[in-house]
Amino acid sequence: MKTFLVFYMIGVVGFANCDTSSSEWSYKYENGWPNQCRKAGQQSPINIMSRSAIVDTFQIHIRGPLVFRGYGDVKLRGVNTGRTLKWKFEEDTGAPVLSGGPLRGNYTFVQFHLHWFSEHAIDGIKYPMEIHMLHIKTGLTIEEALKLPDGLAVIAVLCQVHADENSEYSLQEIEPLLPTLYNKTSGPGFISTLNLSRLLSPQPQSFYTYHGSLTTPDCQEVVTWIVMDHPISISDYQYKMIRQVDVGGVDNYRSLQPTNRVVYKSAASSISSPLPIGLLGVLLNMSSLLKSTLGTGACVVINLKRKFFADKKNYCTNAAA
Repeated sequence: MKTFLVFYMIGVVGFANCDTSSSEWSYKYENGWPNQCRKAGQQSPINIMSRSAIVDTFQIHIRGPLVFRGYGDVKLRGVNTGRTLKWKFEEDTGAPVLSGGPLRGNYTFVQFHLHWFSEHAIDGIKYPMEIHMLHIKTGLTIEEALKLPDGLAVIAVLCQVHADENSEYSLQEIEPLLPTLYNKTSGPGFISTLNLSRLLSPQPQSFYTYHGSLTTPDCQEVVTWIVMDHPISISDYQYKMIRQVDVGGVDNYRSLQPTNRVVYKSAASSISSPLPIGLLGVLLNMSSLLKSTLGTGACVVINLKRKFFADKKNYCTNAAA
């Protein structure tokens, strides 16, 4: 029973969780993020309203199904970057390739990483975790990709938490690696072979898509987002392990940004609203987070509330850094 709701490029250096900025930044104080992050453009993440999304019945924007090639056994290096857990492609050839759907051409897998809570919301509902699979347009360097509106493609997979052991499949290969990644990785990280298809939605052709940005500085608006609307299941035990990871704070998600653009959904898309008990679980988990931050002052609690509900008022400035 549900307890609550809840990715090839040779020579890519420093391409962490979509973080292309060398400046220091913090999830606690988003108002201080540099460059495009502070502009009211087409930023991500957003709250996707299912009733407002355009069903692309005639395949004008979404031209056919998504095509996944080589997502089976992939050699990846896992690291704790200090802001997320990230697994990046480790070989020179044979990277997974994504095409089809809203994409024009091939996109090569680079890495995947985790956000908790989810960054995107659907119909105002957030999930406990979100997986981002980052791809770069095949043949481009990172510098070239960041100059094109369709330089990157990111698959977002939402995660819901269940109490039973049957929910361990998706993260089963990752689970044994988590204790080695609790603290920021100072070395090169650990190499493992993972089946990336386990991390995809059980219905990968059912998704929302829109044009947006990276969700970390410098927030370049070069991303074709593919947000899968059927979440994968992870176990309560796995989620608790992930929550123990030190990323410099209690969470690592960006606040929701204005939904000021067209969102399309595939003909197969039909999201179901989370069950009341799922929403209750999210709220209870939020309560525990708020409680855990009380010791650092009222400002931290206020900032967390504003961040989660996309309140655009100025953040408190006297909370501890």
